Amino acid sequence: MSIDACIAHAIHSDLDIIEALPEVHEIPMEELETYVERFVVTIQETLYAVIAKRGEPFIRCKDAAGLCATCLDAGISLPPHMLLKMCQTILQLSQLDAKFILDTEDGKSLYYVKMNVGA
Repeated sequence: MSIDACIAHAIHSDLDIIEALPEVHEIPMEELETYVERFVVTIQETLYAVIAKRGEPFIRCKDAAGLCATCLDAGISLPPHMLLKMCQTILQLSQLDAKFILDTEDGKSLYYVKMNVGA
């Protein structure tokens, strides 16, 4: 799976907006969607830039903690435990050869996954 797709999946599954942005309670309702969308896009772009520039050694040796520390050092402002979970998801997914097929009516994503199974 591409790094961009891994990051998008990690954000979808592991990012807790309320915990990452406690100020959302104070934002007017009509501005909330734009505010959160801008935050998510920024996180995705920043994660991609950091991983593309400095993350390859951590991905190669499957070091989620090292990748997380690198992202924190680069200024990604997420709670460390949340960012670590996202890095773990990114590493897990980066080892898969998967292709997105579709989103089902009940909101689940369907992927085609190719993997080797050792005997």
